[in-house]
Amino acid sequence: MKIATINFPIRDGKVFLSKKKQGFGIGRLNGYGGKIEKGESETEGAIRELKEEAGISVALDDLEKVAIIDFYVGNAINFKCHVFFVHDWNGEFIESDEMAYPEAYDIDKLPSDQMWDGDRVWLPIVFSGKKIHGKAYYKETLGKLDHFEQEPLFVH
Repeated sequence: MKIATINFPIRDGKVFLSKKKQGFGIGRLNGYGGKIEKGESETEGAIRELKEEAGISVALDDLEKVAIIDFYVGNAINFKCHVFFVHDWNGEFIESDEMAYPEAYDIDKLPSDQMWDGDRVWLPIVFSGKKIHGKAYYKETLGKLDHFEQEPLFVH
């Protein structure tokens, strides 16, 4: 199982999404993130990924943990993703090798046809203000979402 982050910069009711240019999820819109490196906490990984992929600097206090989503292929967990909203940042967005320059989308009008099947289900839930621990089940990698389960997330 890989541990990763997905980070969504939000400002004035809009979320900044970027199209993946290479690797896992190429061509899909998503937040910024990736695998946690050895010795890194989830928040340290989130801050690093935002700097590398988006070019923005984020302070720890500007991260809000809103979900943990476990992604399964069949019955095997593939990724455990810690999901953060980013409420403030310094710097300007960039295009990186991995991610395109982002576009701002209304939180209540997400371009779901350009996103992962699972994201279409759980993102509206967390944008509504709920914090969840979700489980997204896929029959095959990069396939269609089979089903989604959720329970409340209790953040300390």
